[in-house]
Amino acid sequence: MKPRKSTKTWQKTRKSNLLRHKSGRYYARAFAGGKEVWKSLKTSHLSVAQAKLAEFLKEHRGRVSNGNSEGSAKMTLGEAAAIHLRNLDDNPRFKPRTRDYWRECLAALQKSWPGLNETEVRKISPQMPKIESSMLEWWPR
Repeated sequence: MKPRKSTKTWQKTRKSNLLRHKSGRYYARAFAGGKEVWKSLKTSHLSVAQAKLAEFLKEHRGRVSNGNSEGSAKMTLGEAAAIHLRNLDDNPRFKPRTRDYWRECLAALQKSWPGLNETEVRKISPQMPKIESSMLEWWPR
């Protein structure tokens, strides 16, 4: 049996977090919470890839630094909705119509319940003793 030559799929570059696929396209690779995050930079030019990499890393590090506040006990529903929509946009497995559906649902909730965006998530429950009086103001009779 002849030994097969393995062709490398990825090539390292001089820039950390920047890898080149055998097709010639450049990709950014970063880590967040112990997980690898890959993003295609959609270019085959090194100088353009380096510029896009810097932009991606800046955005990525901003998200990671905000990650600690994402689990805050004082998070409002508006903040949680923004995080959810951002996660939907970042996940390529969701179809555009799924993203639109979630936007429509959140818009309907916000329209039908004034002040919901400012309400802390931890205070929303089926009983909601503190919010019931505000619900009476807008509830259709």
